[in-house]
Amino acid sequence: MAATATGDDAGPVWYNKDDMGRFRLSAKNLKKSVVFLKFANWLLVVIAWVAAVYAYPRLPQKIALWLYSRGQDLLKVRKSPLFFLYPLAQTLFFFGVSFLVQKFYLNRRYATEKSISDDGQKRESLLELDKEFLWLALIFVNLIFIHIQTSLVLLSHGMGTGINPYYFYSIFGILVMLVPYYMIRRKLFLKK
Repeated sequence: MAATATGDDAGPVWYNKDDMGRFRLSAKNLKKSVVFLKFANWLLVVIAWVAAVYAYPRLPQKIALWLYSRGQDLLKVRKSPLFFLYPLAQTLFFFGVSFLVQKFYLNRRYATEKSISDDGQKRESLLELDKEFLWLALIFVNLIFIHIQTSLVLLSHGMGTGINPYYFYSIFGILVMLVPYYMIRRKLFLKK
């Protein structure tokens, strides 16, 4: 398979052309996207912590600790390190999910799947595709955590109204839509 480029053949793209001229995903290029998505996740976790550490000394003496919906009163407490529960929960969720999925799902899934048991390259590409889905989904989960934390900071300062429902449901909707998107990509990949 020869790598193809766009326009003036400036460099490789995410897809390779096979002998019949069809574009195919390659394991090497999927690995590149997985590395990029991992980096983006790490960056979001770091940004959440930097924002929390930056915001904490600037918070008023009474801070919002929990968001209620439908016009209920906020849970406000005296300023305390409990504020760091949200970035801590985000970090634990991030590491927990990535560890559990890698340890108990991805490594065992391909050892038993009959359609790819004989093709090592296809198995490796599918593993990278699943990793890509995991890291992409975690980006949206990280964005939800960051939005909740930002909403609490703004509410503490009396500047916000809470969670922006359009943003929150959009992020959640995109996260849900990733599942059928991934399933379609996987089925198309298995057909080749």
